[in-house]
Amino acid sequence: MSKIFKNKKIYAVVISYNSFPVLDKLYKRINKDIFDKIYFLDDNSTDGSVEKARKYDWKVIKNKKNLGHGGNLKKGLRIAFKEGADYVVEIHADNQYDPNSVYKAKKFIYSNYDLIIGSRFVNKNPWIKDGMPFMRYITNKLLTSITNFFLNKKLSEFHTGYKIFSRKFYNLLPLKYNSNNYLFSFEIILQAAFFNLKYDEISIVSTYEGYHTSCNYFNGFIYIIGNFKVMIFFLLARFSYIKINIFQKLKNG
Repeated sequence: MSKIFKNKKIYAVVISYNSFPVLDKLYKRINKDIFDKIYFLDDNSTDGSVEKARKYDWKVIKNKKNLGHGGNLKKGLRIAFKEGADYVVEIHADNQYDPNSVYKAKKFIYSNYDLIIGSRFVNKNPWIKDGMPFMRYITNKLLTSITNFFLNKKLSEFHTGYKIFSRKFYNLLPLKYNSNNYLFSFEIILQAAFFNLKYDEISIVSTYEGYHTSCNYFNGFIYIIGNFKVMIFFLLARFSYIKINIFQKLKNG
């Protein structure tokens, strides 16, 4: 069991694509007392990331073909929960988010929350404090405000790559229907809301200096369009106008 989270198995899934330059820094940064197991899910990198990761005490898994951000994370969650995790922490190999922020979620984990969202906007302005690029800050705030308005929610951020998943969350949601790209991260929050699961936010810090593997402008535009599509699907499913796979039913519901 985790030395910090007693009676809870906390596993980490490090999702990676061509993250060779920052893996040593990430490895040193991770607090080994938090995590019982660390899985390194490599999405068919070509830069030697796998070879470097195998030098660490991680369980390394390399995809035979590129699955995409969402596809890679789905695979990692499936493996981690199959091997006994109570909670799984999503960690990006580019080291943008503090991997140890899960310790801030203690009260939610011991209260058996289903999804815990790491937000850069809880009680702070990340453009000023963390150096978030201004256009990214404005876009994130605008999309979050629009989503909160249409869905009647009050989250500070929907567009974050740091999340903590419970076993119940994984077992209930029809994740096989979710996107295999970056849209996956947005869909799961709306699914948690749709199925009235327990979810909340913790404050996280991020860095924008050095090497990063965030989506480019074109993929970012596709992601924004996808956001509006998912919001429309959410509303249509909520009012039973149409059946949408990701909002249709719980696996065991």
